[in-house]
Amino acid sequence: MACLIGIDIGSTNCKAAAYGVDGTLKAAASRPVTTHYLETSWAEFDPDQIWQAVQSVLQEVAGQLGDEKIDGIAIASMGAAGVLLDENDRWIHRSIAWFDTRTEEVAQWWRDSFGAERIYEISGFVPNPMAGITKVQWIRDKMPETFSQVKRWVSMQDYGAYCLTGQAVVDLSVGCRTMAADLRNRCWNEEILAHAQIPLEICSQLKRSAEFIGPVTPKASLATGIPAGTPVFTGGLDYVCGAFACGLLEPGNVLCAIGTSEQILMVVDQPANDLRHIDTNFTCVNYVVNDQYYIAGQVISSGCILEWFAKEIAATDFNVLVEEAQTAPLGAKGVFMLPHFRGKYTPGADPLSKGAFVGLTTAHSRACLARAILEGLCYEAAIIMESMEQVADQPVRAVHVTGGATKSPFWMQMKADILGKPIVCLDIPEVVTLGAAMLAGLGAGMYQDSDDAVRRIKRREISYTPNEERHLQYRKQYEGVYKHLYFGIKDINRKIDCCLV
Repeated sequence: MACLIGIDIGSTNCKAAAYGVDGTLKAAASRPVTTHYLETSWAEFDPDQIWQAVQSVLQEVAGQLGDEKIDGIAIASMGAAGVLLDENDRWIHRSIAWFDTRTEEVAQWWRDSFGAERIYEISGFVPNPMAGITKVQWIRDKMPETFSQVKRWVSMQDYGAYCLTGQAVVDLSVGCRTMAADLRNRCWNEEILAHAQIPLEICSQLKRSAEFIGPVTPKASLATGIPAGTPVFTGGLDYVCGAFACGLLEPGNVLCAIGTSEQILMVVDQPANDLRHIDTNFTCVNYVVNDQYYIAGQVISSGCILEWFAKEIAATDFNVLVEEAQTAPLGAKGVFMLPHFRGKYTPGADPLSKGAFVGLTTAHSRACLARAILEGLCYEAAIIMESMEQVADQPVRAVHVTGGATKSPFWMQMKADILGKPIVCLDIPEVVTLGAAMLAGLGAGMYQDSDDAVRRIKRREISYTPNEERHLQYRKQYEGVYKHLYFGIKDINRKIDCCLV
């Protein structure tokens, strides 16, 4: 029976899992990924620690599999966090985290010197500090002499694949997060690279997902326990692989991947990058199968708000807060939470926006605040999806949710009630590694096509249907209050920044 391995290089953990062609879990391992926070609030990853984590999870998975043949490996990873390697394959600077906004000035340079509209037309990306190319430019500007020695610019996905195979290849769904890829022609855009003064030859080869990269080398085999010669295929961006595992193939299907942030994507058949919608800051980039695309937005601060509140304010466990939230009434007695703790990304980027609790009185309890956090996160997702429908000219059909939040039926029912849409949760612990393994299966010929892959995966879906009465109650609060919160305190947040200078 076939055995497929999916690797997930994330910003919190590095995971690997082996599956059968029907999605049956055979082996799994996880190691933490260390985020190095600097005093400036910048954030970086150590590539050596990342590779050590990859080696460790593969060693554990290989040990669990014993002599079972591995038919293919594919890697899913976070986007934007790139690694610059010299002639000796040593990194010259720690990888700047995707959520690190130190490169805002570089993004502004793109808007001023190249034009946001032109970038958007080519790449489907609105210039912003999360674009991978801005991280490379920042490092080059700070280390010009060292940068001249760079041989490879790789993202986390192709860094892992490069260590395994010696081949620098990246799939389109990760490559497009650099802002240097041509959306329609599916190649690096030489005009963008030339403007950034980045040589084309240091870029990894762009391929579609599920294409062959190369075999595991003898050196990598010794380090990982994976037999030399095992084929490695292109994977995809982490939450996009998760969308594939959830079965998202039809246009209008939406994924909400809830973790530290909440990534929201809608699958579409054609690029949705009409210049009329550029101010929404949605990206429209390449999906992992069928030459489709997806529109992407995000709530930058999601699960991290609950973790912050649990640790710094409530001094209790995250799960305790979620349980307490259930004891508070719908609407949290009039408390609203704006989840812009790390700024606002979509619709309409505003890095100066800040989080807020509004409507507090001494009558409110900790449970009210906990419920307000959950409701605020759901309201923010509703704003993003409504705007997404307008950009795509496509209604949301169903919302699939992955991540730790799916363990809370209360949270998921609340999400269905606020959105007024069915919520579908896939009862698989690690959808990202599963999606990567499915792409390896496509590459290895274990599936006829993407439909066959989705059809053959055994999945147990847990669905939540909106309660009409609660939806109407939430809708009144959403329309009457929440949609006005950001605009009501927007100027105050700018004055706060001025006072702090």
